[in-house]
Amino acid sequence: MKRLYGAVAAAALLSASGAWAVAKGGSLYIKSKDVKLLKDPKAGAAAVKPLDVGTEVKWLGPSDKDKAFHEVEAGGKKGFVLMSNLSPSKPQMEIAGSSGAPMSPQAFASSGAATKALTPAGINYAKSEGKDAPKALEAAAEIIHVEEYNKAKGTPEAIAAKSKSLGGGK
Repeated sequence: MKRLYGAVAAAALLSASGAWAVAKGGSLYIKSKDVKLLKDPKAGAAAVKPLDVGTEVKWLGPSDKDKAFHEVEAGGKKGFVLMSNLSPSKPQMEIAGSSGAPMSPQAFASSGAATKALTPAGINYAKSEGKDAPKALEAAAEIIHVEEYNKAKGTPEAIAAKSKSLGGGK
């Protein structure tokens, strides 16, 4: 039984690591803003080049010196990035609320919309007493609805159509 728990724990750890889902030489994507390809596997290393959200990189494996850093190749240059900045899937296009048009990951990451997730602090604020509480609760409910809708049917076309049907994206 202990062996089973150990195998399950190991599988969970490996599946939680985006880089392990790809074989060496396979493609991963940059999922964070302001990532730099570093010369060495350490935080203070010189930057080789900046990497935008959604940039495809060739994964070369974890660093021997620090497993938190992984070697990648991007645009013909090799270097290191933190594993937490890598994803096995390309970031999806976000939809601009005002127009209903798809936005590039770079444009979305640099917009204020990148803070879309409703945090517990935001929910507590929405529940706060005061003259704006009903409006805040309504806004919180709308955000939660949109997040759940995006999880279920979040294709750019479906979101644009829904936005248009609600009066957005004119």
